[in-house]
Amino acid sequence: MHLTDRFRKLIPPALKQRVKPLLRQEWVLPKGLEDPKRFVGTDGVSGQLQLELLKREGCTRDSTVLEIGCGNLHAGILLIQYLEKSRYVGVDPNKWLRRKTLKNLWASELIREKQARFLSVDNFDASKLGTRFDFVLSHSVLSHCAHWQLEQYLRNAGKVLAPGGHILASICLAEGNAYGSSGTPDKEDSMDETWQYPGISWFKLATVISTAGRCGLTVVHKPEYTEFYVKTRPLECHDWLVFSWMR
Repeated sequence: MHLTDRFRKLIPPALKQRVKPLLRQEWVLPKGLEDPKRFVGTDGVSGQLQLELLKREGCTRDSTVLEIGCGNLHAGILLIQYLEKSRYVGVDPNKWLRRKTLKNLWASELIREKQARFLSVDNFDASKLGTRFDFVLSHSVLSHCAHWQLEQYLRNAGKVLAPGGHILASICLAEGNAYGSSGTPDKEDSMDETWQYPGISWFKLATVISTAGRCGLTVVHKPEYTEFYVKTRPLECHDWLVFSWMR
């Protein structure tokens, strides 16, 4: 029995309405702690959509998932809830985002029970954990990367990718797309030298393909994932890419 279920049975009926937000099967930031949500610019609905995309790529409850750029866990909490114990790792340099989220008692309990792990690093590298992952998820990470960080991301994500695994990542392609992204005026890489946030960095698909190739990865562009995503979140018109090991 889930710890939350046992806790629910101990609460007198008169008090259940007062603690109901802590017991429902979703997570909500406590009042006054909306700053993480504003910082990351996503919400729980975004997390649900990301989980659905992972499922479309074949993610199951016993898959191992590394989320690079987990932020305040809009996708992370749903993934932790969905996956079996010890199957989720989140990486993000902004530890304060997770600390704010952990003020939600249900989320904090879920993380403890499912033995989720986290790293606060800014180079996308989770190799020190010694775990191979079936899936690496990153939403709105490559869309802020400096030009040189694209290769850093792919090399470090690739280091921990299991054979047959996939990296699912959103990006802003310089060419734009049919779902709301105009791309760059000249349709060329933005060539940013530093991390761009809250600004946007742009990469040509050809740049991504050649960079991935140097890292031993292939790339599949998934415009259908953008179409699916913008039906619910029209402002999140990122392009979606799937990276896998070359055969």
